[in-house]
Amino acid sequence: MSGTLIRAANRIGHQVNTRSLSMLAPSSSHIGLLLRQPQYSTRYTPLLSQFFQSSFYSTTTSGSSKDKNEPVHPTPAPVEDLAKALKTGSAGSIAPESSLYTVPAPESPAPTGVVGKAKDFFRKGKEIVIQCKDGVKLLWVNKRVVKELKKAQKEEGHILTRREFQLVNKTETDLKRMIPFGLVFLLATEYIPLIIIFAPQMIPSTCVTPTQLENRRKKIHEKRCAMTEKLIRLNHREITKETLANYNSFIATSKKYGEGFDYDIIDREHLASFCKFMGLSGFGPKFMLKKRLNKHMTYIKQDDELIQKDGIDSLTFAELQLANEERGMRSLEVSKEHLEKSLAYWLKLSLSKETEVPPALMVFSRMFLLHSTFKSDPIKK
Repeated sequence: MSGTLIRAANRIGHQVNTRSLSMLAPSSSHIGLLLRQPQYSTRYTPLLSQFFQSSFYSTTTSGSSKDKNEPVHPTPAPVEDLAKALKTGSAGSIAPESSLYTVPAPESPAPTGVVGKAKDFFRKGKEIVIQCKDGVKLLWVNKRVVKELKKAQKEEGHILTRREFQLVNKTETDLKRMIPFGLVFLLATEYIPLIIIFAPQMIPSTCVTPTQLENRRKKIHEKRCAMTEKLIRLNHREITKETLANYNSFIATSKKYGEGFDYDIIDREHLASFCKFMGLSGFGPKFMLKKRLNKHMTYIKQDDELIQKDGIDSLTFAELQLANEERGMRSLEVSKEHLEKSLAYWLKLSLSKETEVPPALMVFSRMFLLHSTFKSDPIKK
């Protein structure tokens, strides 16, 4: 039986280990029949060229064998060698942490020409339309939640938390914006991207992405910086930045000049400036500007009381940014500590028991203190 197997093995070009008939090894001329290296596509050749070297796929034993008939077993390179090549980032042009068999997809080239830019514009416009549809759906969900909150507030005496108060206020504002926005959305959908760029006040907050919100805040901050620079340059009053940065001197200034910051005394030009500084529209006659600014500052006063009740520490970073933004203070490129200090100083002035600071003076003071670092005392509860 063994003689038959030996003759059959010799006939196909293999040698038999006479010590053990159960172990077969290929001859050098037919080594590819039993020892096949992995077959890869040619697209990965630059990435895997060094792994095809003999150091990674060795077909010799660790020591020199005197018996040429000894079976030869493939000995793969140690795993450490493979890991070392990946760690040094020498496997092709991919990053060390990338997958060995992954080729990064090439970035799409920027659109060129009139046709390419037009296609890119319509693509972005389509994305904005989808985003607005989702935002409208979310607005109707918020509307139902607000309806339940008002019902509980009326029938059960439920007291709104600050977040619930914010939701109610934002939803009511968004529903008013839905009237002009809905008409544009139904009759001229293709103009929505232009409205988002040139008239963001018409867009409900649920239809605005974080990127669009940040861009809007940057534009408002640029306008505030220009207004602050102009005010400081033309100011000839006794009111200075140093005066408004100190609590005691601010209260003394409020008692002395408070009557001059009454809405009825301020002319239309300055009311429009106050509205623009607070992120509101500066369009319209004096009575509209007065009503608009007074409504916003009344909302801020109610929000101040709720923040004072819950504590500034209860606000997240995003809520701190929004609170500072609504009060005409810096909200971008500042630390959380700065946002907390600026809001704490505002609350100390707005809710002061020594005197009632006119809302217009609060806005006027933010123009001076836009770039200041607030170092106020802790709020007394």
